[in-house]
Amino acid sequence: MNIDAIINDLAKKVDCAELYIQEEESTDVEILNDSVNTAKEESIKGVGIRVINDNKQGFAYTTNLDKIDVTANQAIMNAKLNAADENLAMIDNNHEYNEVKGLYDKKLENFQLKDAIDFSKNLIDLVKEKQCNPTSGGIGVANGTITIANSNGVYVSESTTSCAASIEVNVDDGDVVSSAYYFDASHGYDIDSQLIVDNATSLALNSRNAQATHTRDSEVILDYNAARALLSTFFSALNSENKQRGRSCFKDKLNQQVASEHFTLIDDGTIPGALCSSICDDEATPSQKTTLIEEGILKSFIYDIYHANKDEDDVTSTANAVRSGYTSVPSISFSNLKLEFDDLNTVSDITNGVIVDSVMGAHTANPITGDFSVEARNAFEIKNGEITTPIKKAMLSGNIFKIMEEATAASNKTRQLGSCIIPPLYVKSLRVIGSI
Repeated sequence: MNIDAIINDLAKKVDCAELYIQEEESTDVEILNDSVNTAKEESIKGVGIRVINDNKQGFAYTTNLDKIDVTANQAIMNAKLNAADENLAMIDNNHEYNEVKGLYDKKLENFQLKDAIDFSKNLIDLVKEKQCNPTSGGIGVANGTITIANSNGVYVSESTTSCAASIEVNVDDGDVVSSAYYFDASHGYDIDSQLIVDNATSLALNSRNAQATHTRDSEVILDYNAARALLSTFFSALNSENKQRGRSCFKDKLNQQVASEHFTLIDDGTIPGALCSSICDDEATPSQKTTLIEEGILKSFIYDIYHANKDEDDVTSTANAVRSGYTSVPSISFSNLKLEFDDLNTVSDITNGVIVDSVMGAHTANPITGDFSVEARNAFEIKNGEITTPIKKAMLSGNIFKIMEEATAASNKTRQLGSCIIPPLYVKSLRVIGSI
Protein backbone atom coordinates (compact mmCIF):
# COMPACT_ATOMS: atom_id res chain seq x y z
CA MET A 1 0.00 0.00 0.00
CA ASN A 2 1.51 3.30 -1.12
CA ILE A 3 0.44 5.72 1.61
CA ASP A 4 1.89 8.80 -0.09
CA ALA A 5 0.12 8.03 -3.35
CA ILE A 6 -3.23 7.56 -1.62
CA ILE A 7 -2.86 10.78 0.37
CA ASN A 8 -1.74 12.74 -2.70
CA ASP A 9 -4.70 11.50 -4.71
CA LEU A 10 -7.15 12.39 -1.93
CA ALA A 11 -5.60 15.84 -1.50
CA LYS A 12 -6.66 16.69 -5.05
CA LYS A 13 -10.29 15.96 -4.20
CA VAL A 14 -10.79 17.25 -0.64
CA ASP A 15 -9.47 19.94 1.71
CA CYS A 16 -7.93 17.45 4.19
CA ALA A 17 -7.49 13.69 4.19
CA GLU A 18 -6.18 11.21 6.75
CA LEU A 19 -5.30 7.51 6.82
CA TYR A 20 -5.45 5.57 10.08
CA ILE A 21 -3.78 2.19 9.53
CA GLN A 22 -4.02 -0.57 12.13
CA GLU A 23 -1.99 -3.77 11.93
CA GLU A 24 -2.28 -6.25 14.78
CA GLU A 25 -1.66 -9.88 15.61
CA SER A 26 -3.29 -11.19 18.74
CA THR A 27 -3.50 -14.42 20.72
CA ASP A 28 -6.33 -15.04 23.19
CA VAL A 29 -7.20 -17.94 25.45
CA GLU A 30 -10.29 -18.02 27.66
CA ILE A 31 -10.87 -20.22 30.68
CA LEU A 32 -14.30 -21.54 31.56
CA ASN A 33 -14.54 -23.38 34.87
CA ASP A 34 -11.53 -25.68 35.12
CA SER A 35 -10.52 -25.95 31.47
CA VAL A 36 -9.49 -23.92 28.46
CA ASN A 37 -12.69 -23.01 26.63
CA THR A 38 -11.51 -21.06 23.57
CA ALA A 39 -8.13 -20.41 22.00
CA LYS A 40 -7.64 -18.24 18.94
CA GLU A 41 -5.13 -16.28 16.92
CA GLU A 42 -6.20 -13.27 14.90
CA SER A 43 -4.51 -10.98 12.41
CA ILE A 44 -5.96 -7.57 11.57
CA LYS A 45 -4.98 -5.06 8.92
CA GLY A 46 -7.46 -2.30 8.35
CA VAL A 47 -7.53 1.27 7.10
CA GLY A 48 -9.82 4.09 8.17
CA ILE A 49 -10.05 7.02 5.74
CA ARG A 50 -11.27 10.37 7.06
CA VAL A 51 -11.76 13.42 4.87
CA ILE A 52 -12.86 17.00 5.44
CA ASN A 53 -14.23 19.00 2.51
CA ASP A 54 -16.19 22.24 2.64
CA ASN A 55 -16.22 21.87 6.46
CA LYS A 56 -17.95 18.48 6.14
CA GLN A 57 -16.44 15.26 7.48
CA GLY A 58 -16.70 11.85 5.84
CA PHE A 59 -15.36 8.49 6.96
CA ALA A 60 -15.11 4.96 5.60
CA TYR A 61 -12.96 1.92 6.37
CA THR A 62 -11.87 -1.36 4.83
CA THR A 63 -9.79 -4.46 5.36
CA ASN A 64 -9.54 -5.03 1.62
CA LEU A 65 -6.38 -3.16 0.69
CA ASP A 66 -7.08 -3.76 -2.98
CA LYS A 67 -10.13 -1.50 -2.69
CA ILE A 68 -8.63 1.57 -1.08
CA ASP A 69 -9.89 3.73 -3.96
CA VAL A 70 -13.45 2.53 -3.43
CA THR A 71 -13.20 3.26 0.31
CA ALA A 72 -11.72 6.71 -0.33
CA ASN A 73 -14.57 7.57 -2.69
CA GLN A 74 -17.06 6.32 -0.11
CA ALA A 75 -15.54 8.64 2.52
CA ILE A 76 -15.88 11.57 0.10
CA MET A 77 -19.50 10.68 -0.65
CA ASN A 78 -20.25 10.37 3.08
CA ALA A 79 -18.85 13.86 3.68
CA LYS A 80 -21.36 15.31 1.24
CA LEU A 81 -24.20 13.88 3.33
CA ASN A 82 -23.06 15.51 6.59
CA ALA A 83 -23.66 18.99 7.94
CA ALA A 84 -20.91 21.60 7.69
CA ASP A 85 -19.00 22.40 10.88
CA GLU A 86 -16.21 24.97 10.90
CA ASN A 87 -14.59 23.35 13.95
CA LEU A 88 -13.52 20.25 11.99
CA ALA A 89 -9.77 20.12 11.36
CA MET A 90 -6.73 17.85 11.14
CA ILE A 91 -3.35 18.38 12.73
CA ASP A 92 -0.63 20.28 10.84
CA ASN A 93 2.90 19.06 10.29
CA ASN A 94 4.63 21.39 12.74
CA HIS A 95 5.06 19.09 15.74
CA GLU A 96 7.86 16.96 17.17
CA TYR A 97 7.26 13.39 18.27
CA ASN A 98 9.21 11.86 21.14
CA GLU A 99 9.41 8.11 21.61
CA VAL A 100 7.97 6.76 24.84
CA LYS A 101 10.05 3.95 26.34
CA GLY A 102 8.70 0.65 27.62
CA LEU A 103 5.83 0.10 25.20
CA TYR A 104 7.32 -2.80 23.22
CA ASP A 105 8.63 -6.14 24.43
CA LYS A 106 10.44 -8.32 21.90
CA LYS A 107 9.62 -11.39 23.99
CA LEU A 108 6.02 -11.05 22.83
CA GLU A 109 6.91 -11.05 19.13
CA ASN A 110 6.98 -14.83 18.95
CA PHE A 111 4.33 -15.59 21.55
CA GLN A 112 2.53 -18.71 20.39
CA LEU A 113 -0.96 -20.05 20.97
CA LYS A 114 0.58 -22.98 22.84
CA ASP A 115 2.26 -20.50 25.21
CA ALA A 116 -1.10 -18.90 25.96
CA ILE A 117 -2.75 -22.29 26.53
CA ASP A 118 0.07 -23.38 28.85
CA PHE A 119 -0.18 -20.10 30.79
CA SER A 120 -3.93 -20.54 31.21
CA LYS A 121 -3.61 -24.17 32.30
CA ASN A 122 -1.06 -23.06 34.86
CA LEU A 123 -3.53 -20.52 36.21
CA ILE A 124 -6.08 -23.31 36.62
CA ASP A 125 -3.59 -25.57 38.43
CA LEU A 126 -2.47 -22.78 40.76
CA VAL A 127 -6.07 -22.02 41.69
CA LYS A 128 -6.75 -25.66 42.49
CA GLU A 129 -3.65 -25.78 44.68
CA LYS A 130 -5.30 -23.07 46.77
CA GLN A 131 -8.42 -25.28 47.17
CA CYS A 132 -10.51 -22.91 45.04
CA ASN A 133 -12.40 -23.35 41.79
CA PRO A 134 -11.56 -21.33 38.68
CA THR A 135 -14.66 -20.00 36.91
CA SER A 136 -13.27 -17.75 34.18
CA GLY A 137 -10.10 -15.98 33.09
CA GLY A 138 -7.31 -16.39 30.60
CA ILE A 139 -4.65 -14.41 28.80
CA GLY A 140 -4.53 -12.07 25.81
CA VAL A 141 -1.40 -10.95 23.97
CA ALA A 142 -1.17 -8.46 21.11
CA ASN A 143 1.55 -7.03 18.89
CA GLY A 144 0.56 -4.16 16.67
CA THR A 145 1.42 -0.99 14.77
CA ILE A 146 -0.63 2.17 14.32
CA THR A 147 0.23 4.56 11.48
CA ILE A 148 -1.40 7.96 10.97
CA ALA A 149 -0.77 10.03 7.85
CA ASN A 150 -2.58 13.08 6.54
CA SER A 151 -2.50 15.55 3.67
CA ASN A 152 -0.96 18.22 5.89
CA GLY A 153 2.31 16.28 5.80
CA VAL A 154 1.89 14.32 9.03
CA TYR A 155 3.28 10.79 9.14
CA VAL A 156 3.75 9.01 12.47
CA SER A 157 3.95 5.31 13.27
CA GLU A 158 4.34 3.35 16.50
CA SER A 159 4.55 -0.33 17.40
CA THR A 160 3.46 -1.63 20.79
CA THR A 161 2.88 -4.92 22.56
CA SER A 162 0.44 -5.81 25.32
CA CYS A 163 -0.26 -8.69 27.64
CA ALA A 164 -3.20 -9.09 30.04
CA ALA A 165 -4.27 -12.01 32.23
CA SER A 166 -7.05 -12.60 34.74
CA ILE A 167 -8.71 -15.19 36.90
CA GLU A 168 -12.06 -15.39 38.66
CA VAL A 169 -12.49 -18.00 41.36
CA ASN A 170 -15.00 -19.26 43.87
CA VAL A 171 -14.94 -21.48 46.92
CA ASP A 172 -17.71 -23.26 48.81
CA ASP A 173 -19.17 -21.14 51.59
CA GLY A 174 -21.93 -23.13 53.21
CA ASP A 175 -25.01 -23.06 50.99
CA VAL A 176 -23.46 -20.46 48.68
CA VAL A 177 -20.05 -19.70 47.22
CA SER A 178 -17.55 -16.96 47.90
CA SER A 179 -15.98 -15.48 44.76
CA ALA A 180 -13.23 -13.03 43.79
CA TYR A 181 -11.40 -11.71 40.73
CA TYR A 182 -7.96 -10.34 39.91
CA PHE A 183 -6.16 -9.29 36.75
CA ASP A 184 -2.95 -7.68 35.58
CA ALA A 185 -1.86 -6.00 32.35
CA SER A 186 1.42 -4.77 30.91
CA HIS A 187 3.21 -3.86 27.70
CA GLY A 188 5.73 -6.59 28.54
CA TYR A 189 5.70 -10.30 29.16
CA ASP A 190 6.08 -9.81 32.90
CA ILE A 191 2.67 -10.95 34.09
CA ASP A 192 3.01 -12.97 37.32
CA SER A 193 0.50 -15.84 37.27
CA GLN A 194 1.22 -16.70 40.92
CA LEU A 195 0.49 -13.12 41.99
CA ILE A 196 -2.81 -13.10 40.09
CA VAL A 197 -3.91 -16.39 41.64
CA ASP A 198 -2.75 -15.49 45.15
CA ASN A 199 -4.72 -12.24 45.13
CA ALA A 200 -7.90 -13.79 43.76
CA THR A 201 -7.90 -16.90 45.94
CA SER A 202 -6.97 -15.15 49.18
CA LEU A 203 -9.79 -12.66 48.69
CA ALA A 204 -12.30 -15.44 47.99
CA LEU A 205 -11.14 -17.51 50.96
CA ASN A 206 -11.15 -14.55 53.33
CA SER A 207 -14.66 -13.56 52.21
CA ARG A 208 -16.23 -16.77 53.54
CA ASN A 209 -18.55 -16.78 56.54
CA ALA A 210 -19.63 -13.20 55.88
CA GLN A 211 -21.74 -11.50 58.52
CA ALA A 212 -24.44 -8.87 58.19
CA THR A 213 -23.43 -5.34 59.10
CA HIS A 214 -25.52 -2.46 60.45
CA THR A 215 -26.46 0.72 58.65
CA ARG A 216 -24.41 3.79 59.55
CA ASP A 217 -22.15 6.54 58.27
CA SER A 218 -18.65 5.12 58.38
CA GLU A 219 -15.04 5.63 57.43
CA VAL A 220 -14.51 3.60 54.26
CA ILE A 221 -11.48 2.50 52.27
CA LEU A 222 -12.28 2.00 48.61
CA ASP A 223 -9.70 -0.47 47.32
CA TYR A 224 -8.31 -0.11 43.80
CA ASN A 225 -11.24 -1.58 41.86
CA ALA A 226 -13.93 0.15 43.92
CA ALA A 227 -12.17 3.51 43.72
CA ARG A 228 -11.70 3.28 39.98
CA ALA A 229 -15.34 2.34 39.37
CA LEU A 230 -16.80 5.17 41.45
CA LEU A 231 -14.36 7.77 40.15
CA SER A 232 -15.47 7.24 36.54
CA THR A 233 -18.30 9.70 37.21
CA PHE A 234 -15.87 12.28 38.62
CA PHE A 235 -13.56 11.89 35.63
CA SER A 236 -16.39 12.31 33.12
CA ALA A 237 -16.86 15.87 34.38
CA LEU A 238 -13.38 16.67 33.01
CA ASN A 239 -14.31 15.74 29.43
CA SER A 240 -14.67 18.90 27.30
CA GLU A 241 -17.51 17.36 25.29
CA ASN A 242 -19.52 16.96 28.50
CA LYS A 243 -18.61 20.52 29.46
CA GLN A 244 -19.82 21.88 26.12
CA ARG A 245 -23.05 19.87 26.28
CA GLY A 246 -23.80 21.10 29.81
CA ARG A 247 -23.35 17.60 31.27
CA SER A 248 -20.43 18.45 33.57
CA CYS A 249 -20.83 19.97 37.01
CA PHE A 250 -17.38 21.52 36.43
CA LYS A 251 -18.44 23.44 33.31
CA ASP A 252 -18.20 26.88 35.00
CA LYS A 253 -15.55 26.07 37.61
CA LEU A 254 -12.22 26.56 35.82
CA ASN A 255 -9.60 27.83 38.31
CA GLN A 256 -11.96 27.10 41.21
CA GLN A 257 -11.69 24.57 44.03
CA VAL A 258 -13.39 21.31 43.01
CA ALA A 259 -11.58 18.76 45.19
CA SER A 260 -9.41 18.42 48.27
CA GLU A 261 -6.38 20.71 48.42
CA HIS A 262 -4.38 17.53 49.00
CA PHE A 263 -5.36 16.12 45.58
CA THR A 264 -3.72 16.58 42.17
CA LEU A 265 -4.85 14.85 38.98
CA ILE A 266 -2.64 14.60 35.90
CA ASP A 267 -3.34 13.15 32.46
CA ASP A 268 -0.01 12.02 31.02
CA GLY A 269 0.48 10.00 27.85
CA THR A 270 4.28 10.11 28.12
CA ILE A 271 4.86 7.88 31.19
CA PRO A 272 7.35 5.12 30.24
CA GLY A 273 5.72 1.70 30.25
CA ALA A 274 2.26 2.92 31.28
CA LEU A 275 -0.68 1.16 29.66
CA CYS A 276 -2.09 4.20 27.85
CA SER A 277 1.17 5.89 26.87
CA SER A 278 2.02 6.50 23.22
CA ILE A 279 3.98 8.73 20.91
CA CYS A 280 0.76 10.59 20.02
CA ASP A 281 -2.99 10.40 20.38
CA ASP A 282 -5.25 8.95 17.70
CA GLU A 283 -5.30 12.05 15.52
CA ALA A 284 -1.50 12.44 15.74
CA THR A 285 -1.28 15.18 18.37
CA PRO A 286 1.99 14.50 20.26
CA SER A 287 1.35 13.00 23.69
CA GLN A 288 1.75 15.37 26.61
CA LYS A 289 1.34 15.86 30.34
CA THR A 290 -1.74 17.89 31.30
CA THR A 291 -2.52 18.95 34.86
CA LEU A 292 -6.29 18.73 35.22
CA ILE A 293 -6.60 19.43 38.95
CA GLU A 294 -3.80 20.95 41.02
CA GLU A 295 -4.13 20.95 44.80
CA GLY A 296 -7.88 20.78 44.33
CA ILE A 297 -8.09 23.61 41.76
CA LEU A 298 -9.57 22.81 38.33
CA LYS A 299 -6.93 23.70 35.75
CA SER A 300 -8.05 22.08 32.52
CA PHE A 301 -10.43 19.77 30.71
CA ILE A 302 -9.30 17.16 28.16
CA TYR A 303 -9.64 18.00 24.45
CA ASP A 304 -9.26 16.59 20.99
CA ILE A 305 -8.82 18.99 18.03
CA TYR A 306 -12.52 19.36 17.28
CA HIS A 307 -13.64 20.16 20.83
CA ALA A 308 -10.68 22.49 21.37
CA ASN A 309 -11.74 24.46 18.28
CA LYS A 310 -15.34 24.46 19.49
CA ASP A 311 -14.59 25.63 23.03
CA GLU A 312 -15.41 29.15 24.16
CA ASP A 313 -12.00 29.36 25.86
CA ASP A 314 -8.72 29.76 23.97
CA VAL A 315 -7.51 26.15 24.19
CA THR A 316 -5.75 23.56 22.07
CA SER A 317 -5.89 19.77 21.96
CA THR A 318 -4.52 18.06 25.07
CA ALA A 319 -3.72 14.92 23.02
CA ASN A 320 -6.81 13.07 24.20
CA ALA A 321 -8.26 11.82 20.92
CA VAL A 322 -8.87 8.07 20.92
CA ARG A 323 -10.34 5.49 18.56
CA SER A 324 -11.55 1.97 19.08
CA GLY A 325 -9.54 1.06 15.98
CA TYR A 326 -9.55 1.66 12.25
CA THR A 327 -13.35 1.39 12.19
CA SER A 328 -14.00 4.63 14.09
CA VAL A 329 -13.36 8.37 14.02
CA PRO A 330 -11.67 10.15 16.95
CA SER A 331 -13.50 10.82 20.21
CA ILE A 332 -12.29 12.07 23.60
CA SER A 333 -10.86 9.98 26.42
CA PHE A 334 -8.00 9.95 28.91
CA SER A 335 -4.49 8.66 28.48
CA ASN A 336 -2.86 7.78 31.84
CA LEU A 337 -4.76 9.45 34.68
CA LYS A 338 -2.41 9.75 37.63
CA LEU A 339 -3.97 10.48 41.02
CA GLU A 340 -1.63 12.11 43.55
CA PHE A 341 -2.40 12.78 47.22
CA ASP A 342 -0.11 14.46 49.73
CA ASP A 343 -2.07 13.01 52.66
CA LEU A 344 -2.46 9.41 53.83
CA ASN A 345 -4.95 7.51 56.00
CA THR A 346 -4.39 3.77 56.15
CA VAL A 347 -6.24 0.82 57.66
CA SER A 348 -4.10 1.15 60.79
CA ASP A 349 -5.56 4.64 61.37
CA ILE A 350 -9.16 3.40 61.47
CA THR A 351 -10.83 2.28 64.69
CA ASN A 352 -14.18 1.33 63.20
CA GLY A 353 -14.71 1.26 59.44
CA VAL A 354 -15.13 -0.74 56.25
CA ILE A 355 -12.88 -1.72 53.34
CA VAL A 356 -14.44 -2.58 49.97
CA ASP A 357 -12.62 -4.41 47.17
CA SER A 358 -15.11 -3.70 44.36
CA VAL A 359 -18.60 -2.40 43.71
CA MET A 360 -21.47 -3.30 41.42
CA GLY A 361 -23.67 -0.66 39.80
CA ALA A 362 -21.24 2.25 39.50
CA HIS A 363 -22.53 2.88 35.95
CA THR A 364 -25.88 3.93 37.44
CA ALA A 365 -24.38 6.96 39.21
CA ASN A 366 -25.82 10.32 38.20
CA PRO A 367 -23.15 11.82 35.90
CA ILE A 368 -24.13 15.42 36.71
CA THR A 369 -24.88 15.35 40.44
CA GLY A 370 -22.44 12.52 41.31
CA ASP A 371 -24.95 10.68 43.51
CA PHE A 372 -24.51 6.90 43.60
CA SER A 373 -25.84 3.79 45.29
CA VAL A 374 -23.86 0.61 44.69
CA GLU A 375 -23.48 -2.91 46.01
CA ALA A 376 -20.29 -3.55 47.96
CA ARG A 377 -18.43 -6.69 46.90
CA ASN A 378 -15.77 -8.47 48.99
CA ALA A 379 -16.15 -5.97 51.82
CA PHE A 380 -14.72 -6.32 55.33
CA GLU A 381 -15.06 -4.66 58.72
CA ILE A 382 -12.07 -2.72 60.05
CA LYS A 383 -11.65 -2.89 63.84
CA ASN A 384 -8.85 -1.15 65.72
CA GLY A 385 -6.62 -0.88 62.67
CA GLU A 386 -7.14 -4.47 61.50
CA ILE A 387 -9.23 -5.97 58.68
CA THR A 388 -11.59 -8.44 60.33
CA THR A 389 -15.03 -9.90 59.54
CA PRO A 390 -16.23 -10.20 55.93
CA ILE A 391 -19.48 -8.34 55.26
CA LYS A 392 -22.59 -9.83 53.68
CA LYS A 393 -24.99 -7.86 51.45
CA ALA A 394 -24.09 -4.23 52.00
CA MET A 395 -24.71 -1.13 49.91
CA LEU A 396 -22.75 2.11 49.70
CA SER A 397 -24.38 5.43 48.90
CA GLY A 398 -22.95 8.91 48.62
CA ASN A 399 -21.76 11.58 46.24
CA ILE A 400 -18.44 11.20 44.41
CA PHE A 401 -17.85 14.96 44.10
CA LYS A 402 -18.27 15.41 47.86
CA ILE A 403 -16.04 12.41 48.50
CA MET A 404 -13.23 14.01 46.51
CA GLU A 405 -13.46 17.18 48.61
CA GLU A 406 -12.00 15.21 51.54
CA ALA A 407 -10.55 11.96 50.17
CA THR A 408 -6.95 10.93 50.78
CA ALA A 409 -4.85 7.98 49.70
CA ALA A 410 -5.13 4.83 51.79
CA SER A 411 -1.75 3.51 50.60
CA ASN A 412 1.42 4.76 48.96
CA LYS A 413 1.14 1.89 46.46
CA THR A 414 -0.66 2.51 43.17
CA ARG A 415 -2.00 0.20 40.46
CA GLN A 416 -2.89 0.98 36.88
CA LEU A 417 -6.43 -0.12 36.06
CA GLY A 418 -7.28 0.90 32.52
CA SER A 419 -6.29 4.53 32.24
CA CYS A 420 -6.17 5.12 36.02
CA ILE A 421 -2.96 5.02 38.03
CA ILE A 422 -4.62 4.96 41.39
CA PRO A 423 -4.11 4.24 45.10
CA PRO A 424 -6.88 2.95 47.36
CA LEU A 425 -8.98 5.88 48.62
CA TYR A 426 -9.80 6.76 52.20
CA VAL A 427 -13.27 8.31 52.60
CA LYS A 428 -14.00 10.04 55.91
CA SER A 429 -17.74 9.36 55.85
CA LEU A 430 -19.83 7.21 53.53
CA ARG A 431 -23.26 5.70 54.06
CA VAL A 432 -22.98 1.93 54.60
CA ILE A 433 -26.37 0.22 54.34
CA GLY A 434 -26.41 -3.19 55.94
CA SER A 435 -29.01 -5.92 56.06
CA ILE A 436 -29.76 -5.45 59.77
